[in-house]
Amino acid sequence: MPGLVFVKTHKTGSSTLQNILFRLGERRNLTLAFPRAAYQFAYPRPFAAALVEALPPGATRYHLLLSHLRLALGEVRQVMPPASLYLTILRDPVRTFPSVFAYYRSAVPAFRALANHSRPLAAFLQAPARYYDPADPGNGLARNPMAFDLGLEAGGEEGGRGWEQELERLNQTFQLVLISEHFDESLLLARELLGLRLEELAYVRLNARREAAEEALSPGLAQRIRAWNWLDVRLYRYFRAVLWQRVERYGYRRMKGELEALRALLRGTRETCLAGGPVGPEETPDDLRPWQPDSATILGYKLRPDLSPAQHASCYRLVLPELQYHARLYRRQYGREMCPEP
Repeated sequence: MPGLVFVKTHKTGSSTLQNILFRLGERRNLTLAFPRAAYQFAYPRPFAAALVEALPPGATRYHLLLSHLRLALGEVRQVMPPASLYLTILRDPVRTFPSVFAYYRSAVPAFRALANHSRPLAAFLQAPARYYDPADPGNGLARNPMAFDLGLEAGGEEGGRGWEQELERLNQTFQLVLISEHFDESLLLARELLGLRLEELAYVRLNARREAAEEALSPGLAQRIRAWNWLDVRLYRYFRAVLWQRVERYGYRRMKGELEALRALLRGTRETCLAGGPVGPEETPDDLRPWQPDSATILGYKLRPDLSPAQHASCYRLVLPELQYHARLYRRQYGREMCPEP
């Protein structure tokens, strides 16, 4: 297959898609471009070719680049083959930003001062400039996080720059931008692009957080989220329209039939593999427990105890969290453990 670059955006459903691609890489024995240390390419700094681990013995090129990075296209092209395909995923900013805020409340400087506030998201959006320093590199996720991941610099307020050209440039870069709210339709487009079999699209939702009282339902808060994340709003609306143009070309009748087949596959896979729905970390087996940030509870899964060895191997990979799968594939490719964060 041609090279594939997946730019993994934060809190958009990207871990679920990454798991599908991790399984693809393992099944087809493809060579992954890994960070030299830990799980990310020195995020939030822009990606640099020098951050990539050397090719393993016997490999002539990288097939997949799937780890978290901040896009710097020229640097990525130094690593991946010229004909590589580029994918990413976007989510409605009204849903993405509260999730980013909850997940990274103790890590992002702009959010940290509100860690113990009773309604921290509402307090932040009431006066975000009080907390947000754009010069602090740790604040990349504090405003327009999806645009930040894709290498855009929003600068000040909306307007004053040709954002239409920037969005069109991204449209020329990415062969497919998936939309989280239409994940299954997006997956079927990815299947055609990558030449996958339907059964290779099986998934469960990964890295989801346990929902507390949903602050985004407060009156006026959604509008404040959109105003603060105006570039993410433009990005999302642009590529949501692009997605539906692609669905129209794909054919609505064809899409409807294939959606039914995919959703039947997903129901069957979950019934085969899972001992119920998602569970908290206290109920998740140690080796399947997602990483837990200080400010959110991330759900995982328990597998059915009566699986055959072959079923267990397949189902285990389906629910394996990002960090564990990343380490597994690195060990498989290089025969050693990953280097820790420097």
